[in-house]
Amino acid sequence: MSMGASDQSQRAAYESWVDGYTSDLYRLAYRLVGQAAAAEDLVQEAFYHAWRSRKSLKDQGKARAWLYQILRYRYAHWVRDRTRRIRTTGIDGAPEKADGAHRQPLDRLADSEELQRALDTLDDRFKLPFLMVFLEGLTCKEAAAKLEIPLGTVLSRIHRARQSLREQLRGSVEQKASAERADASAHRDDTDRPRLKLGG
Repeated sequence: MSMGASDQSQRAAYESWVDGYTSDLYRLAYRLVGQAAAAEDLVQEAFYHAWRSRKSLKDQGKARAWLYQILRYRYAHWVRDRTRRIRTTGIDGAPEKADGAHRQPLDRLADSEELQRALDTLDDRFKLPFLMVFLEGLTCKEAAAKLEIPLGTVLSRIHRARQSLREQLRGSVEQKASAERADASAHRDDTDRPRLKLGG
């Protein structure tokens, strides 16, 4: 049976989402979970559910925001399932297998590991609105509407997130600078040290 015009149109729309928004979705997923394999799984799940519910999107111009919403929903499930796994199996477990050759191009999209480490320390209450505004590009009012919380709460949580990130990144920079000074001092002490002369 040949594919109908409607099916072809939906397939074309879906492929345009994959081509146009995979990188953006991966950036958000990586910032949320901090793991390349889990981030890629989240993106794949988001596209899977987007395809299943494709008919609910009436305005193709809103596809990006719709996909972000699906990804955040899948992330909420990921947090819930991960919490359940930790409770039932404990923290120590087998390491995840990662296909390095397959994941390497996506890994390059997640720059600044120091920022990621700082983000990983944030509670989701602060991390989600921060990423929605500064990574997705939503206004604070739009983020408040999607999270179904007051605008003032979003503003407060973003402020808290920025403060926390700024303090942690400052500490990281200072720690790195201190290590570099120590290395330079050790190198200088080594080069300035008199050489032992053998013989006359």
